[in-house]
Amino acid sequence: VILPNMVEEKSLGTFDGMLERYPQVPALPDKESRQMVQKMSKVLKPFDWEEIHRPTKTEVWAFAKRRLPFLTWIPLTTLYTLKNDIVAGFTILVMAVPQTLSYADIAGLPVVYGLYSTAIPCFIYAMTGNSRQLAVGPTALVAILTNAALDGLLTEEECPGSNGGSQSEACPEEFAKLAQLSAFVIGIIQIGAAFFQLGFIVQFLGFPVVSGFTSAAAFLIALTQVRNILGFSIERSQFIYITLGEIFNNIQKTNPVQAVLGFTFFFMLVASKHIARHYKAFSFLRALGPLILCVLASGIVAAANLDETHDVTVIGDVPSGLPPFTGDYQLDKLGRVVGPSITVVILSYMVCIANAKTLAAVHGYEVEPGQELFALGAMNLFGSMFSGFPVTGSFSRSAVANSVGAKTQLFGLVTGIGMLLSLVALTPIFAYLPNFVLGAIVLSSVTSLINYDDAIHLWKVKKTDCFLWFLAFFGTLFLGILVGLAVAAAASLVIVIFESVRPQVSLIWHVKGTDYYRSVKQAPNGEWIKGVLIVRFGAPMYFANMSFIRDTIQSLLEEGQDQDVKYVVLEMSPVTAIDVSAIHILQDTAKEFQKRGIHLCFANTETRVEKVFTRAGFQKTIGKEWFHRSTASAVAQCLEHKKRITHLQNVIVEKGNIPMINNHDNVAMLPHAEEVKAQGPAIDIDHHKELEN
Repeated sequence: VILPNMVEEKSLGTFDGMLERYPQVPALPDKESRQMVQKMSKVLKPFDWEEIHRPTKTEVWAFAKRRLPFLTWIPLTTLYTLKNDIVAGFTILVMAVPQTLSYADIAGLPVVYGLYSTAIPCFIYAMTGNSRQLAVGPTALVAILTNAALDGLLTEEECPGSNGGSQSEACPEEFAKLAQLSAFVIGIIQIGAAFFQLGFIVQFLGFPVVSGFTSAAAFLIALTQVRNILGFSIERSQFIYITLGEIFNNIQKTNPVQAVLGFTFFFMLVASKHIARHYKAFSFLRALGPLILCVLASGIVAAANLDETHDVTVIGDVPSGLPPFTGDYQLDKLGRVVGPSITVVILSYMVCIANAKTLAAVHGYEVEPGQELFALGAMNLFGSMFSGFPVTGSFSRSAVANSVGAKTQLFGLVTGIGMLLSLVALTPIFAYLPNFVLGAIVLSSVTSLINYDDAIHLWKVKKTDCFLWFLAFFGTLFLGILVGLAVAAAASLVIVIFESVRPQVSLIWHVKGTDYYRSVKQAPNGEWIKGVLIVRFGAPMYFANMSFIRDTIQSLLEEGQDQDVKYVVLEMSPVTAIDVSAIHILQDTAKEFQKRGIHLCFANTETRVEKVFTRAGFQKTIGKEWFHRSTASAVAQCLEHKKRITHLQNVIVEKGNIPMINNHDNVAMLPHAEEVKAQGPAIDIDHHKELEN
């Protein structure tokens, strides 16, 4: 029965109590309010190809400053910031040299590639990056990902000496070229993703998956360093059972002198970090500790001639000179590299943006995720041209840069210049740098990445997230780094799909003494509106979950038969999207309900959903009077409609069963519906109001 909508004006009274309680709302003037809405709407507005136009000079300059942040921070440089950035830059330099040498070894590359991969990216990020404290370069996580992604991609003709073993050890030159090609591909993908605003892809890897994967990767990294600590060689592998088997099979080859020195220097590094963290006077050890121990270890090995007398392994001669430019990317191998590199693309961006956002929050400025993705891609692209392998932002070095007072991206330029000078002048002193100290540096760095506390916390909070953590952890250990991560990511998507297909359902009732409607779990002292079922589904409505939604409503109606429910109010505030399939099912459900004398009503419909309803003609089909801005208004409409129907029934009885209905589909609301239909066309109430008198 379609009746004049008399509810909207009446429902405005719902807000009278609020206005009485808050008579002076701190609102902006009308003009400023409109300006604020326009500014905010630009952020929310999706990209529209039809609005492309010739940019103005102001727009070009704004775009240039956004893509090249050095145009912003260089004019703001002062003597104070310059001093702080120089100190921070050299501090990161002395920390980065031993770390990046170690990380190149994790990637399966000659150690000098760690220096190559730090110098150029520092320059690129200083020009393109948003973060003022982010230190970039090789990291342990990206290094082991690179090794796992590329090992095995060379054919037998390209690497004849591998025999199924580690190609990075059998063919170091070919493997290094493959790593450069990977960095090139990763850079292109990341720049393209930034252009097309695809940074949201990282959201498919949730916290439990990343934490479990990182913990397992850290564990594998630690095991790879056993050979450097104990002094014997083992086959590189990304599978824990192979690595452990290699260790146990070769444990009798342990070099006792190297093992003692290795564990001694490891505990010295751990102690220096603890002292730096708890005693301000020794805070310099956080950055200088690894360098001091490298110098000390090199001095001990050289003075005692341990490399010859006790076979203590050293890194040997390191080529000096600037990073060699390479234009030969061996593009014939491109097809092999793209697929495995995708994981590095995603994980390196996740690490970079998480680090940048954390630092920005500490200092009260914003970083643009899209620009960070562009900067990361530019680093990898240009770094690959100078013999670099994939890089990202470093947690440990960034934390030190922040603690020593880095103010702008200039500190990265200082680090880059220092790294180039080191390559030119200091590489001869690396000849006596022992492997055990590099292993100790890596061990001390990755132990903090094993986040078993996260698993305990997830178990307490949500069991499915804890399951994902363990799946990522053990999958990475036993299935391999790439496969383990892919399995955990796929499992997390399956869980998300399952939860969206079966969204949370909340029963809503009226909070006594107020105008509010809340979930029965949120407001235990509520009251049920007779004849009205109010339901909220906590997910977008689309083809996959509509059967569940429809069946749930049917089940609730069956349970409420004794209450003679004639109105179903769908509280739509959590429904942020809807597709055509869902609308068709809602239309069919509404028609089915009408035959049973039940009306479907919608409350708090989100703007995008409302637009889809309008374009689909759904509001016309159901009737605009059944769409409301609030639950209170929707319930008021239902009660008003029920009141009029009751009154109409009484009039019909008094006037001799004259059906006065202008929508014949709704005749089922009346008693003896079949008899009424048989009486012929219904009488329109709007033309026969005199009968009510």
